[in-house]
Amino acid sequence: MLFFALAVAIATPISRPGGKRTDISDVEAVFNTLKTSTDSILPQINGLVSNGTVTGAAITPLVNDLTSALNSATSSLGTLQAVTTPASNEVATLIAGVVSDVATTLNGVQGIVPTLLETLGGVDLALSKVLAAVDGLLAGVLTLVANLLVDVAGLLRSLAFGLTLAELHL
Repeated sequence: MLFFALAVAIATPISRPGGKRTDISDVEAVFNTLKTSTDSILPQINGLVSNGTVTGAAITPLVNDLTSALNSATSSLGTLQAVTTPASNEVATLIAGVVSDVATTLNGVQGIVPTLLETLGGVDLALSKVLAAVDGLLAGVLTLVANLLVDVAGLLRSLAFGLTLAELHL
């Protein structure tokens, strides 16, 4: 009888609270929330660049907000279970869009504020953690994302985002 109980316990899938299993829409929801955050933060950074008012004091809080948004996404992904369905192009496109937007915006700041290099290292770390977390949930998603980001790889290199590049195998 103990063997039967153990076999049932092992074979029973683990569910999140509420009994709902993770599906691809849960992962997509996390990235939609992240995109909403980046769509608020990145235009502010772009505005500072276009107005010529970029200073360390002005940009650092925005970069810290970006890092916090990425860390929040990682935490949210950490509450999910691996998804058994294959990664979709739609989710990969969403993820790639966030990475591309971040790289493009931060590339515009690079060189303007020399003291920002250390702060950008925090963004690289946070972004790589988001990618690692989603890779653990959706098998093959980073291959799709990397294929979409081939043209952005140069920006990531110029930003010295080695951790992000390594996660993407670029």
